[in-house]
Amino acid sequence: MRGAKNNVTSKYDTITDSILYYVKSKEHYIFNLPRAPYDEDYMRRRYPFLDEHGNRYQTQSYRGGRQTRDKMQERYYLDESKGKPVSNLWPDIGYVQSTAHEDTGYSTQKPEALLERIVRASSTDDQLVADLFCGSGTTGAVAEKLGRRWLMCDLGRFAIHTSRKRLIAIQRQLHSDGKPYRAFDVFNLGRYERQWWQRETLKGAEEDHRRVVLEFYKAEPLKGSPSPLLHGRKGPALCHVDNIDSVFSRDEAKAVARAAKETGAQEVACLAWEFEMDLRMVCNALEKEHGVKIKLIQIPREIMEKNRKEPPPFLEVATLQAEPVYHTQGSQKTVDIKLKRFIPSLAEVPTKELEAIQERAIKSGFDFIDFWAVDFDFKNGGPFTHHWQDYRTRKDRSLKTVSEQHYTYPKKGAYTACVKVVDIFGCDTSITVEVKYA
Repeated sequence: MRGAKNNVTSKYDTITDSILYYVKSKEHYIFNLPRAPYDEDYMRRRYPFLDEHGNRYQTQSYRGGRQTRDKMQERYYLDESKGKPVSNLWPDIGYVQSTAHEDTGYSTQKPEALLERIVRASSTDDQLVADLFCGSGTTGAVAEKLGRRWLMCDLGRFAIHTSRKRLIAIQRQLHSDGKPYRAFDVFNLGRYERQWWQRETLKGAEEDHRRVVLEFYKAEPLKGSPSPLLHGRKGPALCHVDNIDSVFSRDEAKAVARAAKETGAQEVACLAWEFEMDLRMVCNALEKEHGVKIKLIQIPREIMEKNRKEPPPFLEVATLQAEPVYHTQGSQKTVDIKLKRFIPSLAEVPTKELEAIQERAIKSGFDFIDFWAVDFDFKNGGPFTHHWQDYRTRKDRSLKTVSEQHYTYPKKGAYTACVKVVDIFGCDTSITVEVKYA
C-alpha cells in the first residue's frame, strides 16, 4: 500500500478491557443486574407523553374485568423505571481524566464509576469487598462510599500511601457533610521480598546475608572479631549488619555502641533493613555517653536484584524532630505538635537523581513531607490513632507544620504523642514526643 511505511502505528487502538469473574459455588453467587440511565432519544420514544407536571410516561392497554371487553389505559412513568439493563459492553464509562476530582496521578488508576458498577453488581451491603492489588485505592474508596466493609493490600509503598490519603479525604468529606464515617487501620503484615530472597538466593544462611551486605557496602569482613556484634570495617568505621528479619532496636544500638567503644573505635555504621522508632534520638544520647559516632544506614532493596554487580547507594535513615506546643485559654490547656526538623531518607530515590536532591533535602526537608499525622495519646505497642493529620494534594501543595487539634487530655500528667511522617517517596518515619500536661 502506498504510504504504508509512514504509518505511526501497526495495530488497532485498544479501547476495551475484559473483566473476569469467578464464584466459589452457586450458593455464593451474587449478581445484581446493573442498570444505566436511558438516553434522551430512548426516553422520548418509549415515554412520549407528558403529564400536567411535565413528567414523562407511556401508556399500555388492558381489558378490564371478566365480563367487559372495554379497553383501559394505564400510565407508566419514566421516574418509576429502574433504568436500562447493562450489557457486557460499557461505553458509558470512560478513562480517568487528569482534570477529574478523583484523579490521584496513579498510572493504573481505574474510574470510580467502573468499580461502583462492579461492587454493586457483585456484593450486598453487609459484605466485605477485597482488593489484593489495590493501586490507588479506588475499590476501597467506592466500597466506603457505598457503606460496605473493605480490605485492601499492596506491596508498593506509594500505593499504600496514595490509598491512605484517598480514604482520609473521603472521611473528611463525610464529616463535613454531617454523615457518619468509619476508622481504618494500616498494617505491615510481612517482609515477603526479603524472605523470598533469603530462601531462594541465600538458602537461609544469615552469614551469607552479612557477606552480601558488606560486599555491596564495600566493607571488609572482620576476621577474629572482638565482638559478635561487629562484622566489618570500612575505613576507620566498624560495621554491624542486623539480621535480615529483624528490626534494629535501641537495645541493640546500646550493645553495639558499647562493643565499638571497647575496641577503641570512634565510629560505627549500623546497617539494617528496618529501625525502631525514635532510634536516631536514642543514638544521639549514646554518642555523647560513649564518644562513638553512630550511623544508621538503610540496607537498599536493590542488593536483592538478580545479577546486580554495582553497589547501590547506602544512605542514612531520615531525621525527624518535633516538640509540643501548649495553649492556655482561661483555665483550659490544650496541646499541639510542631515539626522542628526533617531530613528524608533518600533510599528510594533513583541513583541518577540522588546528587541533585541531596543538598535540597538537607536545606528544605519540609518540602519532602507529603503527609503527617499525630497520635496525641500513643501507647507503646498499640495501634497509631490519627487524632490529626495534614497532607498535600495535587491541587493544594501547602502543608501545615503545626497541628491544629488543640488536644485536651483527661487529666494532668505525662503523656506520649507519636508523630508519623510519610515523605514524597512513600517512606514512613515516626518519633515520639513527651508531653507534660500540667
